[in-house]
Amino acid sequence: MDAAYIPVVLYYLGNDCSAIIKHLKESLSRTLVTFYPFAGIIRDALSVDCNDQGLPFAVAKVKARLSDFLQNPNVELMNKFFPGDEKKPVLGDSVMLIQLNCFDCGSIALCIKFHHVIADIVSVSIFLQCWAANAQGLGFAPLNRVAQSSFPQNPSLPNNLLPFSYLHNEYLSVGKFVLRRYIFDASTLSNLKAEMGSSSPSSTVSRVNVVTAVIWKCFLEAVAAEKDVKPVVMTQAVNIRRRATPPFPDDSFGNLVWQAVGLWSNHVEKELTELAREVKKGITKIDGEFVRRLGSDGVYEIFEAFRNEMPQEATWLAFTSWANIGLSEVDFGWGKPVWMSCFIPQSETMVGNNFVILKDSNCGGIEAWAILDKKYVAGFEKNYHIQKYARCNPSII
Repeated sequence: MDAAYIPVVLYYLGNDCSAIIKHLKESLSRTLVTFYPFAGIIRDALSVDCNDQGLPFAVAKVKARLSDFLQNPNVELMNKFFPGDEKKPVLGDSVMLIQLNCFDCGSIALCIKFHHVIADIVSVSIFLQCWAANAQGLGFAPLNRVAQSSFPQNPSLPNNLLPFSYLHNEYLSVGKFVLRRYIFDASTLSNLKAEMGSSSPSSTVSRVNVVTAVIWKCFLEAVAAEKDVKPVVMTQAVNIRRRATPPFPDDSFGNLVWQAVGLWSNHVEKELTELAREVKKGITKIDGEFVRRLGSDGVYEIFEAFRNEMPQEATWLAFTSWANIGLSEVDFGWGKPVWMSCFIPQSETMVGNNFVILKDSNCGGIEAWAILDKKYVAGFEKNYHIQKYARCNPSII
């Protein structure tokens, strides 16, 4: 995984921003005693110096009303909600940065930007839930386990050995990447799950499986329309906490993610049901024995096997799911967030890859943020499946 800061923004309607700043800072300070890695600095490519330095907490004014913003979210304005600049984290930088954005109406957008090598989105969600509980005076349990206890550093391995660095080095491309936001309603997903399950009664599919299959199908056809003959590599981030034997506690802290891989050379001839099965098949390979090998010397063999199996050139589509991890439940005492936003491309031309973030929608379905190379967007948007099953960029409230 490439070293990067990942932003998460939670939006809350109808608050008095000026009255809560001190309370948020005090409850954050108490929370960081438990989540001490977030109060440290980056020591090297794989670790943090837990020196209790604390973290930057900025407050910004937004000359707009949140209710108006949510009618038609402005990408340029959203980028201003992130603390710090756009650079990648380097040695000595803070692991986490926070910015509280105060709208004219008193509503807020709370942004947490974290170093992704140190923590995954599940750890950040647990942190936010504990911070919110602390702000309400409810208390919370201390960290159950940190990743280092299950995956201790191995001096015999190269210190620059990062998961899937091969993908990052070989499959990145230079282009203009465009954001498209889609809502898959709960009723649509229920019907799709029933259809896919009826073709294979022994294999159930989740909401995330269904949406992944639809987007993957549309992307394959968009790539084929561009006469791109390279194979398409699809990866999906998998939370290995529940894949271990026995499972790790849900509140285990760290970056406990691995990538399930799907590869198709023939871009068009796969139906949705087949793609959904392939998604599940890739995830199933990450089982208890696989996780055990990750915590031993077997990790090097896993890396080498992966490098040997992957094509030298490919078009890469990466999925990550933020659904069902509690982010939509984070309540500091003034209600649950009305919306959540995340990474947005911040330059006309960038080095990157096609990727999709899936998260809970406020209507019980799935909201998908597809960041795609512009050359694929037209074909993707007019695809029959995306037009049938999803709504493009509807109002949030």
